Amino acid sequence: MAYSYLFFEPARLPLTPDELDDNTVRPLDDADAVRTALSRMLPAIAWDDDDQTGRMQADEGWIEFQLPASEDTLSMRCSLRADYSALVQSLCDQSGWLAFDERPMCFQPGQAPMPA
Repeated sequence: MAYSYLFFEPARLPLTPDELDDNTVRPLDDADAVRTALSRMLPAIAWDDDDQTGRMQADEGWIEFQLPASEDTLSMRCSLRADYSALVQSLCDQSGWLAFDERPMCFQPGQAPMPA
């Protein structure tokens, strides 16, 4: 079993829950730029031969990133063995991205997660 997060590019920051829509939250659609950013932030990522899926082991379990294809955005799946919200918050802080989890909660740079 896995837990999932989706990452997006904000039009501006910070955002409030009532501002989360297609005008302020855009897909991360440049796979090359996303791969470069992830490799910089998480050097332990090993990319598959197709360069679309990156995997790594963390102390708590496994993490898998799927780069965006057409009309998609970056996704992260992780094992249910641990809470990865601190890692997700760190990725948002370093990249300027937004992330949403399954609850749904919104993570954004420099802010506490908020209900989406």
